[in-house]
Amino acid sequence: RRRLRIRSGNAQELYFPICFELAVTNGTPAPDDRKTAAAVLHEVHRGRDRTAIEVLNEYLARPDVVAMLTAQLVQSWRDVRADDNVIDPFLAGLGTALGPATTHNAATARQRVWSALITNDTPYQLGALARVPGAELPWSIVAVGLSSVAPQQHPNVVGGSDSDRPLDRSVVDRVRATLRRALDRDALPDIPLLCAEEVDRACAPWGLLAEDKQATLVAGIEVAVELAPLDRSVTNRYALAGQIQARLRKEAYVLHARRYLAEGGPIHPRQRRVIDDLAAYARPYLSRLWARLHGRDVWQQPCNDVDDVRSLLEGVARSVSLDHRQRIKSMLELQVTG
Repeated sequence: RRRLRIRSGNAQELYFPICFELAVTNGTPAPDDRKTAAAVLHEVHRGRDRTAIEVLNEYLARPDVVAMLTAQLVQSWRDVRADDNVIDPFLAGLGTALGPATTHNAATARQRVWSALITNDTPYQLGALARVPGAELPWSIVAVGLSSVAPQQHPNVVGGSDSDRPLDRSVVDRVRATLRRALDRDALPDIPLLCAEEVDRACAPWGLLAEDKQATLVAGIEVAVELAPLDRSVTNRYALAGQIQARLRKEAYVLHARRYLAEGGPIHPRQRRVIDDLAAYARPYLSRLWARLHGRDVWQQPCNDVDDVRSLLEGVARSVSLDHRQRIKSMLELQVTG
């Protein structure tokens, strides 16, 4: 990817199935076999970005389009209003959905609770409250990395923010992300409808239209604020958060980071970025979770199965760890070659 200057698409989502196929058909990769990798990358990315992005850019260049989408955004943003809502019952239900289930009856009860939670309006109301000055939320949307400001401000249609926080991204940036992630663009609506849908999605609570995605994000926030790989004194209310936490703390790079911090020695800048991520783990975790839920929202993939949701929450943590390990590996390779 680096050699070909490819920056689009999620590497894990695009290449893991292909790597498996290559392993089966070609066997162990030869150290100097760059041609195979280059050929596969060209095939995967052939025309992926150019055509759809060009169509998007041409559409946005029309003088009336941005004004029309902006008017839609202003109205859609106004339509979302927060009401008084008691959140304790919802959080109590999360205790069951994110808790253990050692018997068939317990697993059935857990699914039943989750089915009720995704029809509850608490996640919607929490997302609406995030826009109200002075509103009290169980967590700070700034501290967990979903927004750069509180209360949340409406996104722009085009540009306007340098922040990479999920809720700060412009409508066009979100559409571009959808186009780059899509393996089957023919299944997507045409560009005008895709932009109009994304305006409504960007204005919905948490930037997600479907109730089950909103509920999953709130569940993810509850898990994320309990994840502190570097602080062994932090305990967990949710059993699932405890399982994720235990795995994170056993990661070799986490153990090394804890030892570096205890010894107070010099830390490489790349390792410092990983340590900063570990110290504020909710930020990389929720950024990745939001991106996956946004994709599911676009493709209308459900989050109604509690086991699937639990696997998603665990998988996001594994994905963050994989990214951290890759960064440290790159740092070590640079040190060796340097």
